[in-house]
Amino acid sequence: MTEQIRVLVADDQGVIRMGLAMILDHEPDLTTVAQAGDGEEALRMIEQYDPDVVLMDIRMPVMDGLVATERITRASKESGRSRPAVLVLTTFDDEAYVLSAVRAGASGFLLKDTDPDLLVSAVRAVHRGDSLVDPASTRVLLERCVELERRVGGDEPAPTAAPDARWAGALSQLSDREREILVWMARGLSNRDLATKLFVSETTVKTHVSNVLSKLGLSSRVQAVVVAYEAGVVRPGEADVNWDA
Repeated sequence: MTEQIRVLVADDQGVIRMGLAMILDHEPDLTTVAQAGDGEEALRMIEQYDPDVVLMDIRMPVMDGLVATERITRASKESGRSRPAVLVLTTFDDEAYVLSAVRAGASGFLLKDTDPDLLVSAVRAVHRGDSLVDPASTRVLLERCVELERRVGGDEPAPTAAPDARWAGALSQLSDREREILVWMARGLSNRDLATKLFVSETTVKTHVSNVLSKLGLSSRVQAVVVAYEAGVVRPGEADVNWDA
């Protein structure tokens, strides 16, 4: 029997909730166990239904998705229990919130108008520990968010903004292989892609990824990708790598 990935859908629009649930329930390995209309209700339902993945809208009444995601992460750390992976549903209009969602503990994010096949793949991806579920749109959105955060005023972007020096010490602790893993994660490669590219097993890749997260004090791959951009290791819109940043 196929192992079921249990999903909770949180969105304040009932039509969207039902549409997402219909897409998920059509798959043999996915099942929607609950639906919530706001973040507070989502937290209660997580305790009741113990989902593996939460599809979390950002803009909701009572409690928004950012606060709910942060509380899920904090509860997991305090209890020692594994938390559900949070997949944030967003639009390009929400880009100012995306980094906040990532830092709150989200495993990844999808645009609300994404293709159903990508939605299904995304749920499976975050469940198995991958984060960058849509290399095309996710990388573009991440780059835009990092540049947005780097602006210190005015309307012009800052493509040559100075790298964030906070990460220099932590990055220096990474081995050469771990640095390579971080770079390819930032470019959107999944664990499976990395295993193929580096001619190693997925288990080996997962070990390296775990070491990267531990040394950087992070909780998800997508947080590591943000650090790679902030530290200037990978630059928005460029293919070069700068370990002297």
